[in-house]
Amino acid sequence: MSPEGVRPAALSTALGSDPHIHMDLQDNGETRLECTSLGWYPEPQVQWRTPTGEKFSSTSEARDPDQEGLFTVVASVTIRDPSMKNVSCCIQNLLLGQEKEVDIFIPAPFFPRLTPWVVAVAVILVVLGVLTIGSIFFTWRLYKERSRRRKDEFSSTEWKKATLHAVDVTLDPDTAHPHLFLHEDSKSVRLEDERQKLPEKPERFDSWPCVLGREAFTSGRHYWEVEVGDRTDWAIGVCREDVMKKGFDPMTPKNGFWAVELYGNGYWALTPLRTPLPLAGPPRRVGIFLDYDSGDVAFYNMMDGSHIYTFSKASFSGPLRPFFCLWSSGKKPLTICPVTDGLEEVTVEADARDPSKEIPLSPLGEDAASGDTDTFHSKLICTQANQGAP
Repeated sequence: MSPEGVRPAALSTALGSDPHIHMDLQDNGETRLECTSLGWYPEPQVQWRTPTGEKFSSTSEARDPDQEGLFTVVASVTIRDPSMKNVSCCIQNLLLGQEKEVDIFIPAPFFPRLTPWVVAVAVILVVLGVLTIGSIFFTWRLYKERSRRRKDEFSSTEWKKATLHAVDVTLDPDTAHPHLFLHEDSKSVRLEDERQKLPEKPERFDSWPCVLGREAFTSGRHYWEVEVGDRTDWAIGVCREDVMKKGFDPMTPKNGFWAVELYGNGYWALTPLRTPLPLAGPPRRVGIFLDYDSGDVAFYNMMDGSHIYTFSKASFSGPLRPFFCLWSSGKKPLTICPVTDGLEEVTVEADARDPSKEIPLSPLGEDAASGDTDTFHSKLICTQANQGAP
């Protein structure tokens, strides 16, 4: 049956269905439009138009009758002009003088089709970008490695200079928190669960489990070492003599503390936001170098002489004292390494041409020296007596 419900044998004409346009974006950037309509009689005419009334013919057309004699029209056209955005397909029954028309909007392709040469250029640019990034990354890694080596060399030199200013530090029992137990030689301290009955003094810490060294520094350079061993949860450094000892003031430079700590599994510099310290290995012994006049407090890992951290250009005022804090209890103490010889014996000449005369550089002795032939040997050691402190 025809769309009008009457066979063409009974009618001399038939008006077909509304046209439908299918759009296909080609690889070369052109747009192919195909207009389809069913049920026409007699054979209709197809015409393409623009909004301005410009007419143009189909690239191809097919008009095939079905079993009832009604014609199906399929007409296509290729749009090569990218500025042409609106097109209409008009199918006309000339006998009736009637037509049916449909409009279509041709959008710009969301992802433009690329010609082969554009693809090739894009690939080349990507490869060049990858090579450039790789080159920059390699150069950056090389720079970082060289900087690290220079820093290690500088740190080693600074540490050797620092040990020339070794001082004998002892603990001040009048400042010790009641949970801190000091060895009789005032060189070792440990934290216990038991609280001692100690006289109340303004200089005693009553909240933080801390103790100060007896020595007060108002100028010059000073160096000492602390054996931390494999114990956990400690903080060491320097602080102003008049820091708040009552309550829990944050341990920051603003409050008069310049210290590093091991807490949990991490090493930190006690800056306002706590600076993480990525150490290569645990520093079982830490060297502390105070340069009062320059405003610097530096920390070194005495297992290998490497630099840990430096507080730089601080504005010191008043006396500074060595500072020690324990965050967890246990039998393992913090031990201050004593100066066992006079400073006149610190410098020892070594013959670089004779390996048998090499002098170890580290207070740890030959195991840490690694055969280096330098003219310097620190005389700071932790004696067996101190290692056996309670």
